[in-house]
Amino acid sequence: MRQAADPRTLWRLAAVVALPFLGIALSFGRIEGISACNASGDAILAFEMVRHPAEVAAQFLPGCRDLAVAAQTKGLWLDILGFVPVYSALLILALGALLRESPPVRRLALAGIAAVVVAALADQWENSRLLAILASLPGDQTTINQLIPAVRTKFGLLGLAEVLIGALHLRQPGWRKLAGAAIAGGGLLGLAGLAVSHELLMLGGTIAFVSIIVAAWALALRRRAAV
Repeated sequence: MRQAADPRTLWRLAAVVALPFLGIALSFGRIEGISACNASGDAILAFEMVRHPAEVAAQFLPGCRDLAVAAQTKGLWLDILGFVPVYSALLILALGALLRESPPVRRLALAGIAAVVVAALADQWENSRLLAILASLPGDQTTINQLIPAVRTKFGLLGLAEVLIGALHLRQPGWRKLAGAAIAGGGLLGLAGLAVSHELLMLGGTIAFVSIIVAAWALALRRRAAV
């Protein structure tokens, strides 16, 4: 019977993918004009979470509209072409490595992978709806009604995937339990943010992804004898 691949290979790939992930994640806030109409809070998240054309109009006021539209458009294409593929790869690689470490819980890892794939598809549909709104500001309620479930599906499934990754780390000994608690806790915090405060979405996601990356780097660099 063919021996399963060394999970270190997947951890190393995850560690490499984490570099462009971090670069892209940090670049969103540096897009020129991204906060032109929204000096406080996350302008990208605020746009994602709109429910009515009036909310869109309030985020693209006449004095700053052109700059904000250009910035949001750049952010959306960066998400479409870069961030969605990269975060999906990072999470799937982590889940694949965890699957090889704990074959008895195969279903948990596979459920996490499925959640990431559907979340990525929902994210791309969300991006298409946001581009449509930008093309005809302030958009129409039909397009926004298509956007609303896509955004919440994306965040919900990503939170679920993070919780599953955390749970799989918790099955491992030593420091892995601490990493698992941080990852799962971040995922749960993000899920709570859907109902309580949208700011928690960003906080929970940040905690979970940073913990996933730190764990991936540590596991990629450990010696074979420790595997």
